Order: sequence, then C-alpha cells, then structure tokens
Amino acid sequence: MTFDITSYDLVVRELENFLKKIDGSIEVDVPSAESIALDLPYVRLIPSVQRAVKVCADKIVEVCKWIWEKVYQIVQGIRAPYEMYLRSNDWAAIRNVVTSIQGEIDPNNLQANRTWKGAAQLSYLKTSTSQSAASGKMGDVSDKARSAMMECAAGGLAFYSGVLVICASFLGGLARAIGELASGIGAPISIADIAATSGLSAGQLWTAVTLATGFVGLQAKAFSELNAALSDNSTFPGGWPDSQAWTFADASVEGDGESKWQLS
Repeated sequence: MTFDITSYDLVVRELENFLKKIDGSIEVDVPSAESIALDLPYVRLIPSVQRAVKVCADKIVEVCKWIWEKVYQIVQGIRAPYEMYLRSNDWAAIRNVVTSIQGEIDPNNLQANRTWKGAAQLSYLKTSTSQSAASGKMGDVSDKARSAMMECAAGGLAFYSGVLVICASFLGGLARAIGELASGIGAPISIADIAATSGLSAGQLWTAVTLATGFVGLQAKAFSELNAALSDNSTFPGGWPDSQAWTFADASVEGDGESKWQLS
C-alpha cells in the first residue's frame, strides 16, 4: 500500500469544503428555500401546506446538523495518515543508515581481518561480526516500522477517501431535498428524500468506521509484533556489542613479527 500526498491534500480540502457547504445549507440554503416556498401564492392560501413546508425545513436542518457533527468527529483524526507517512520516511532513513553500517563492518569486507594476527584479530573479528548482526537487527526493526507506518498512512487515506464519497452522495440528496422544499408542494417529498439520503449515509459511515476499526486492529497487532522484535535481546546481549578501542590493544601485524599494535 502506498500513500499519495496529492490525493491526501485533495481529500482534506474536499472534506473541509463539505463541512462548509453543510454549514451554509443550515444557515442560508434551507432558510432561503423555506422562505421561497412560503411566498408561493398557493402555499400562502393553504395552512396545511405552510405547516408542511416549515416541518420539512426543520427536518432538513436537523439532518444537516447530524451529518455535520458526525463528519466533523471523523475528520478530527485526518492528520494522522500524514503523520504516519512522515514517520515512515523517518524509519526508512534510519534503515538506510544502519544497513549501510551493517555492510561496512561486515567481517568479510574488512581489510584488517586479512592482515591482523593474534588476539586482536580474533577479538576484532568476533566484535565486528556481532556489531554487523546488531546493525542488521536494527535494519529489520526499522523496515518493519516503516512498513507498518506506511500501511497505516495508506489505510487512513483510503478511509477518508471513502468518507468523502459518502459526503458527495449526501450533498446530492440534500440538493434535491432543498429544491423540493422550495417548490412548496414538493415539501413532503423532500422529507422522504432527505430521510433516505441520511439513512444511506449513516449506514455507509458506520460501515466505513467498522472497516477502519478492523484495519486499526490489524495494525495494532503489527505494532505488537514490532514491540516484541524491539524487546528481543538475542542480538544485543548486555547491550550494544563492544566497540571500545582498548579491546584490540594486543595484536601483531602480519610480516611484522610479534610487534604490538599501539593506540594513540
């Protein structure tokens, strides 16, 4: 799974616009449609139609407030996918560093192990081997963290993209309901329309949230496994492998008799 910054920015803007449009409908569009309907000649002459228009207007506003609150609550976490994406990049950078170190201190790549003799050569071989293994372990942990973060970011983007589709569908139903309300005689139809639209939107939102919850559960499992990997000390017995220079203070160099290796 991948995370696309352009798509994310678009989803954020569109969800913000949705909330503004719903707010505008509550404050302007629905009251305006109600006023237009009540000014129609046949509506002014029939009290029952006037009541229907007012009831329908109130119901549409009620539904708009409901959807606004639900989407607003969901949108509170919209920055999380982006933060996960950034952290994924951070872990990728860490992985690049530690795997480079792993290769550089691999005993097979070290010239010293081809020329040193004696205790220092053996000590250095042992230490560089364990240090290379430790770096490799850090690389594995970093890669798992990077992968888990990226999956969280991509999953979060997919969730909010799905919510945006639901919001677009609701706006279509809302526009029809407002038009029906403004016609006066179509006010009862507007109630049925907005009720069906809100019911469908509610079902879709709960489905999306349920799917997202399941995805979060899988990621929680992934992070639990990552924590277990971090707690595995098999490559770090007693801490990071010895890297102190004095460990190699006793050595002889090939072709140089038994001269000691001196550190300054």
